[in-house]
Amino acid sequence: MPTTQVTLLLQQLKRQYPTAFKGNYLFYSQIKVRGIWGKAKLLIPWALAAMIFVPISLMLGDFVQQSFVQISEFQAQSYAMLAILLFLMLSLTLILYQIQHSSYSLYQLLRHTPIKMAIVILMQALNLVFIQSSLLMWSLFFFGVSFGFVRFYRENLFKENSKNTEHYQLQQLRKICFWAYKQTCLIRLKLRFYSSHDPRYAELKQQLNHYAGLYTRLLKYEHQYCKTIKHLDVDSYLDENS
Repeated sequence: MPTTQVTLLLQQLKRQYPTAFKGNYLFYSQIKVRGIWGKAKLLIPWALAAMIFVPISLMLGDFVQQSFVQISEFQAQSYAMLAILLFLMLSLTLILYQIQHSSYSLYQLLRHTPIKMAIVILMQALNLVFIQSSLLMWSLFFFGVSFGFVRFYRENLFKENSKNTEHYQLQQLRKICFWAYKQTCLIRLKLRFYSSHDPRYAELKQQLNHYAGLYTRLLKYEHQYCKTIKHLDVDSYLDENS
């Protein structure tokens, strides 16, 4: 899908649905990386994760140890990390829900992340009970933050010749795509409160068909635009750069 066509499409959508671009925040793909390794851009999510989650885990570990004096420092730190990992696991539900209804190709890449996260949490719990290794504890925490934060904060595999404006347009297209989906959910909820013989029911049904069609078209456009400016998976990236 050509960039000029997307530009015109977004201009038209902003005129028709101005509220779709206001207060409609997507909790993923804040940083877009060309290729697999994006030099400095690749380090930003890790630096941010270290600044956020390491201090929180240490402070939470101290709080747990002071509150429950009978447990060891290792146990307190493990409980703190498990709490953070569980929070990230819950956050994945919302983020993957957004991705599922705004980007088909990205959802295919990340849909199994909750399973990986669950394995990390299970291993962290087993380490707390049986192995009690500090090295393993921090290693699992590293993987948990990677699966639960870094992978969603950044999006790689963009083509080398893709432009920052194209990255921005892709995210805007995803925003209105998710907004259109939310409108269908809201209208379906409203329909429950009206009888099928009510004139308002027919009006809402018409609105539902409109937004459902808009959502389907936008999801298709997003996927086509992804094919234009990024590699859909690692295999296609390696094939093109081999």
